[in-house]
Amino acid sequence: MCFSVEINRDFKYLSHFFQAKIDKQAFYKLDERKKEMGHIYKTPAQDNRIYPNYYAPVVIGADKSQRRITPMRYRVRPHNSPTEVPSKYNLFNARYDSLTTRKTWKELIGRNHGLFPFKKFFEWVEVGGKKQLISFFPKGREIMWAPCIYDYWESPDKKYSITSFALITDDPPQEVLEKGHDRCPIFLKQDLWELWLNPGHKNVQEILGILKNKEEAIYQSKYLE
Repeated sequence: MCFSVEINRDFKYLSHFFQAKIDKQAFYKLDERKKEMGHIYKTPAQDNRIYPNYYAPVVIGADKSQRRITPMRYRVRPHNSPTEVPSKYNLFNARYDSLTTRKTWKELIGRNHGLFPFKKFFEWVEVGGKKQLISFFPKGREIMWAPCIYDYWESPDKKYSITSFALITDDPPQEVLEKGHDRCPIFLKQDLWELWLNPGHKNVQEILGILKNKEEAIYQSKYLE
């Protein structure tokens, strides 16, 4: 599971790369909320690493004319959840093989789709009988992106809300598996962005088929002290 991810917060770069408008009002609102409720509205430090319950830029929108980049929390809070789901439940990574079986994901797949841009992801692996932190990143790429699903929750008094997402993972390529990790974010083919962001009336099997088309990438890795 991707418990930590290094994001790219260069909005000018993201806007140009994804041909998307920056939702300035949403980011301004996030900054204001952080001042009021910093324990709820968390943003990354200068290292740009996010963890579950931190906010990050996510791309949404049906096509280039509608695409926008907006802040979302990394860990889904279901729209019908009266309280936060306990942290022992992984609601920040959605396994490909559970998209149609897990209730939380079933309600979002085919409806609320986004793209999550990031630079690298971090995992704990076992090396010589000890846990070791390792980062993975695609060779020769400044950025990668994972398809994600998201939900919108609003407090009963409507005083605050949370839009939150989970990135979608699948079986890893050989170079990730060899380092001791059994999952990897899906790196969706770039020419399938619009099909993913705008699923229309496609059935679930067609949507799952889209996710099987991945960018060609070789993952490099680096152990962290």
